Amino acid sequence: MKKIILLATVLSSLISTVSCSDDFTDPQLQQTDVIDETPITTLGQLETFMNGTYALMRSQYYYGCNYVVFGEVRGSDEMFSTGSSGRYQTVSQFTMNATDSYASDTWKRIYRVISNANIVINATITDGTPEEKIDEIKSQAYAIRAWAYFDLIKLFGQKYTQDKNLGVPLILENTTNPATFAVSRATLDECYAQIESDFQQAYEKSVYNIDVKQKLTKGAIAGLMSRYYLYKEEYNNVYKYASEVTAQYAPIDKGLYVTSWRIEGLNSIFELAYGVAGAIGTSSVGYIFSSEGYANTRLNPSLVAAYDPEDIRAKIKKDSKDKTGMLRQNSSKNATYIEGKYPVLTGESNQKLVRYEEIALNQAEAILMGGGGSTAEALELVNGIRAQRGITPLTTITMDDVKEERRKELVGEGFRVWDLLRWNKTLTRIDLTGEQDITFPVGDFRLAFPIPQSEIDNNAGMNKDQQNKGY
Repeated sequence: MKKIILLATVLSSLISTVSCSDDFTDPQLQQTDVIDETPITTLGQLETFMNGTYALMRSQYYYGCNYVVFGEVRGSDEMFSTGSSGRYQTVSQFTMNATDSYASDTWKRIYRVISNANIVINATITDGTPEEKIDEIKSQAYAIRAWAYFDLIKLFGQKYTQDKNLGVPLILENTTNPATFAVSRATLDECYAQIESDFQQAYEKSVYNIDVKQKLTKGAIAGLMSRYYLYKEEYNNVYKYASEVTAQYAPIDKGLYVTSWRIEGLNSIFELAYGVAGAIGTSSVGYIFSSEGYANTRLNPSLVAAYDPEDIRAKIKKDSKDKTGMLRQNSSKNATYIEGKYPVLTGESNQKLVRYEEIALNQAEAILMGGGGSTAEALELVNGIRAQRGITPLTTITMDDVKEERRKELVGEGFRVWDLLRWNKTLTRIDLTGEQDITFPVGDFRLAFPIPQSEIDNNAGMNKDQQNKGY
């Protein structure tokens, strides 16, 4: 059995233990067990660690809150942070340093997700379980490892800074010995190669099951691949995988749109399960976004004004108990909050992380950028969404139309900053009062997060020269 590998900052807190999440701990694989002494050999153990991998993703330091907020408040034209309750000030104002907890907490959490995925990928099952069942589980681990590394390079990689070279350390094997730990940052190209290899493994081992929403099946994996290739501007691959997904799924019906965010299995291809046991309370993204919570993050007034009056996505809630609207305004109507996508303040509702609408918009963009298909096809995809939002169809379509539709449809889901960067747009900081001030063009060092100082101090394979320049 291969040993478990964790990043140095994770090892410092776990040393020789592994995590399979409090929610999913198997009685024969407690969190204090060393994996060399209790190897994973059965299907039940493999499923335990796979479930634990999903559970780790819902942390406030990853998709439970931080990663979504990061994609909305760093110079976005969708949302901005007011700094309420002291949260996200350094992130939104581009004033982070190497000891910033937002960088270090998210770095550690994503590598814990990767560690669990590695355990599943590297396990040898000897209880007679059919290979196709093992492949089904391992496909999910490969997909999550690819997804996690993709998320890491978006935050910490140098694609949009002047350096344009370094990615993040690639951890694929297992060890529990921090004394011998030394892993340098891989190049971006090396990271891309690993992400693509993992996605391909996931895709080949998976199967379609459109009724399963809380596990990564082939539809969700293909959707994630279209997201990744859009970031890389490989439009032929975007079209290839997105068109496969849109042939299997459809946009959520207008009559179900508002309530779908509360209902398990609706309006998603993949959703992260929470429930009462997994809810993260006041640490959830819903609490950050809601006027009833921290009221930390508001919609940009220009976005609110851009919605058609009949657009279901912009329907205003009358009060906190109103379940027929998506947005909430204060009494003077000068502050607007998105509450409908995260309807339970304590974070108990499932989180829709891969939706048809995103994938359809990926496909439409790929078409207009020459990746395949026809303009008529792109128009049909976008109008299919608009019809279910209660607004008139377009008669022609341009890239500006797709960009604006992404802004209206995907707001609050953590995409906008990455969209603006790949479109080579300058990010414009919005200060804590809601006023635009400083701009950050592509090439500015602050477009990448700092590598956590604790990682540089504890990982023998890294030194200060591997810090992102400027920090």
